[in-house]
Amino acid sequence: MEEQRPSRFPQNFDEIFERIKSYGWYQLFFLLTVQYACIPQAGRTAGGFFSLGGLIPTYTCSDNGTTIVFDKTNIPRYAAEACIMVRSCRNLTVDSVMYSMYEEFQWMCVPSYLMPTMASIMPLASITGFLIGGHISDHYGRKWLTIIGFSVDVLGGLISAIAPNWQFYMVVNFINQLTQPVYSGAAFALCMESVGTKWRLIQSFAFQWSLGYMLAGLGAYLTRHWRIFNIVANGVGIPCVFIMLLTEESPRWLVQKHKYRHAAQAINKIARWNGRGHIQYTEADMKAIELSSKAKRHNYNIYHLFSQKKLAIYCVSQIVTGICINTVENVLLFNVQDLAGSPFLNIALFGIMRLWAPLAAIAMERYSNWFGRKPLLIGSQVIVCICFTCMTIIHTTGYWETLHWLATGLALFGYGVEIGLVWVAYKTYTTELFPTVIRTIALNTLSLSSNIGNALAPQLIFLNFFWHPMPYAGAAVMSLASIVIGVAVLPETKGQPMPDSLEEIKEGSSVRAVTSS
Repeated sequence: MEEQRPSRFPQNFDEIFERIKSYGWYQLFFLLTVQYACIPQAGRTAGGFFSLGGLIPTYTCSDNGTTIVFDKTNIPRYAAEACIMVRSCRNLTVDSVMYSMYEEFQWMCVPSYLMPTMASIMPLASITGFLIGGHISDHYGRKWLTIIGFSVDVLGGLISAIAPNWQFYMVVNFINQLTQPVYSGAAFALCMESVGTKWRLIQSFAFQWSLGYMLAGLGAYLTRHWRIFNIVANGVGIPCVFIMLLTEESPRWLVQKHKYRHAAQAINKIARWNGRGHIQYTEADMKAIELSSKAKRHNYNIYHLFSQKKLAIYCVSQIVTGICINTVENVLLFNVQDLAGSPFLNIALFGIMRLWAPLAAIAMERYSNWFGRKPLLIGSQVIVCICFTCMTIIHTTGYWETLHWLATGLALFGYGVEIGLVWVAYKTYTTELFPTVIRTIALNTLSLSSNIGNALAPQLIFLNFFWHPMPYAGAAVMSLASIVIGVAVLPETKGQPMPDSLEEIKEGSSVRAVTSS
């Protein structure tokens, strides 16, 4: 078939994607690849030291006709006594649902504050990773940083499975915390820049860990050993590294870097994936897109996120929401034994409770003209706030034991909404509010700041020794803060072209005014 040239130079990438299919086989392949990558990621998190890997067994000592029992309810308060008993007891029985790192490394024999302290230190690595990854990605590209970051993650997960002691495990985990943001920031930008405007929200669901958590719960139940589980969970990610090689570099980024020939090649390959190989674009077409943009050549950095008042207030809102998301996720993940029922089932439910979210959001996105990003974010956050407020009330009114099942249900539902809907609205907003020249810097910097929630959650859990509902009350307060500031400053971006330059933001050509709704 003779190659078909466009009748005129394209004005933007949305026009190009309309011609080669805004959502075709390539975009579906990308979604499935990212979803595959989520399986080992969820496995590493669920099987880590601060979740299933830290499950506290029940120790029973029956020396001299006296029975002493230490379990998850009293070990945190009497860790020193539990350590002495475990090490000196001659007739010791250990009852555990899974052979955990806690049991193998006898974690009760270290100071009780050490675990939450280590959990709060780990985000420092993520902060560094987000800082490095965002700048490298915006300067050197999305594709290879995605592949390298994911490869290092998988390798680190496999190495951690053979850790001889908890200190070695923590070092490897620290490195993984450093590289995981490099992958996630580059991959999200690449995914969103390779799809048409109307499909961005749908494509963002590729990064959901629903299936990953479901398989993690099942895998932990079947293996019952933290080392075996981590080998399996990370090993399944190896083929994904090679599948990622089939993806294309972001055409938007290539044009911003004046690599017009490579941008045209990437677009034409995507067109062939989508069955539109007869449509071909050239270097001149890519150069025309840049000429129609108001972008200026510049080396961009974090400063440019706050260089305009409009962008600065967007950043503040996104920072608060990001902290809330990570707080909600970690007060449950790090505290999974506080919920009713099997911890394996609860991990699986973390995934199951998110399955409905994409379907609901997609239906509202595709079939409702009024339902945009702002109603999605604010409405979802209101539900989360109600769930965790009710949990706090259940405990403070003395019905925790009686209504433990209800509190667990509220926790799981609130988690599903926060990670299933709020997270997607948060990431989509970041992609649509910030221009291509600083998009990955924005994604990584805002995710960097959200690590405050990762550091806050372990401290809230530690404080539950003094006031048990503290983790849930903290989650409720953070969600309320996100609601208030989101209502005040966020615009509606549904259906708006993604900006490519800071000049477009300044002139207000890509998004509406801050006060719009």
